[in-house]
Amino acid sequence: MPSSTNHDTTRPLDAAELERATIDWLRTELEDPEISASDNFLDIGGHSLAFARLNRFLADSFAVNLDMKVAYDEPLSTAVAKAQPVQSHA
Repeated sequence: MPSSTNHDTTRPLDAAELERATIDWLRTELEDPEISASDNFLDIGGHSLAFARLNRFLADSFAVNLDMKVAYDEPLSTAVAKAQPVQSHA
């Protein structure tokens, strides 16, 4: 499984960095170096388990999650642009 980068959540989230990390993670996880931001998650072979792993990576690394419906229906760039902060359960 791709490793976490433990993003510094004290600085503003860089959208390009988030998109790049998401694409790199998916390329590794799905073993497809051709994945790009214009691809759709399902069209590249994404599935519910990969989505759960991706969201864990994003939560741990950037403190954000993707919306499943957006990720399944839109290009990856749109899904990443609409990423939401992880909700604290404290």
